[in-house]
Amino acid sequence: MEKPKIVEQKIPEFIQGIPLINIYIIKDNGRYMAKCPELDIITEMDTSEEALNSILEMLKEYAEDYRNREGLYIKSPNRAHHKPYVDKILDCKDKWALYELVTVKYGHIHVR
Repeated sequence: MEKPKIVEQKIPEFIQGIPLINIYIIKDNGRYMAKCPELDIITEMDTSEEALNSILEMLKEYAEDYRNREGLYIKSPNRAHHKPYVDKILDCKDKWALYELVTVKYGHIHVR
């Protein structure tokens, strides 16, 4: 009698990149603000999905603008530290790569 063969099963591996950029979606008076503190970019929309999509577009546009004006921005005290973020955003070949670069957190504004 032949011994049964043991088949080794591969377990799927979940690979997640290290998020570099934080995006906070904040609900305030029925509107949604998206804020990226690393690059000091803010947008406000009617839905959280619109706010997220808007800020992702703004991140790409800002990165392209930074690249075009890098000589100026790299000397600016409030923008020089943006360069590593901009480089990573520009490395993104598609929207999925940009999604992997960010962490999205949701919350509310509480005024005391």
